[in-house]
Amino acid sequence: MMDSKPPTQAARTRAASLERREGRKRELREQILRAAGEEFTAHGPENFSLRRVAERIGYSPTTIYLYFQNKEALLLSTVEDGFRSFDQTIEDAVNGASDAPAQLEALGRAYIAFGLENPPLYRLMFMQPNTDYLMPRLLGSGTAPADLEAAAQPLHHRVVAQELLVAALQKGIKDGSFRKGDPVLLADALWASVHGLVSLALSPLMAPQHAENVVSPLLSTLINGLKA
Repeated sequence: MMDSKPPTQAARTRAASLERREGRKRELREQILRAAGEEFTAHGPENFSLRRVAERIGYSPTTIYLYFQNKEALLLSTVEDGFRSFDQTIEDAVNGASDAPAQLEALGRAYIAFGLENPPLYRLMFMQPNTDYLMPRLLGSGTAPADLEAAAQPLHHRVVAQELLVAALQKGIKDGSFRKGDPVLLADALWASVHGLVSLALSPLMAPQHAENVVSPLLSTLINGLKA
């Protein structure tokens, strides 16, 4: 078999140019998503404006339509990207922890850090009342309301963070580190606690710096309360 010829200088130049264009497209798409998150947080779903999103990034609204079909598609992409980033952050944190208590602490710290470091995105993902962009729920034993399950469908996304939280609880219950209990209910209790801290830190009620000081005693209290 004859060896294929190496690419010519012209071919390499075209490939490099294409790569640069694709890089600029990805960068602009990310800028649009960040601006959409800020706009959604500032004005809510009813007053969300593509024109203001375009103004935030210094482009015309027509440019946004080159990347997203309409306002709903842009908002849905913003939420989905947020959950992908969130889940990756959680997965990375858990990979460095061995036993169940260490995994829970890693999950809690990663969750809180994500919220404190990404206020507009966190509000968009977890604190908006619009059911079109509701966080997809871990249905567990089927106790979640049917309308909640239906509302979650547009996201088409597994919440890996919730799965990892339940898995850590199951592991701890099985090896005797934690007392027996429904891991889904325990997971929701833990989630409610860390979400509560992040919500306070994003409100006028608690300074973010103080919230960071609360993280260690909060997680210590929660994990010790689970121990057998």
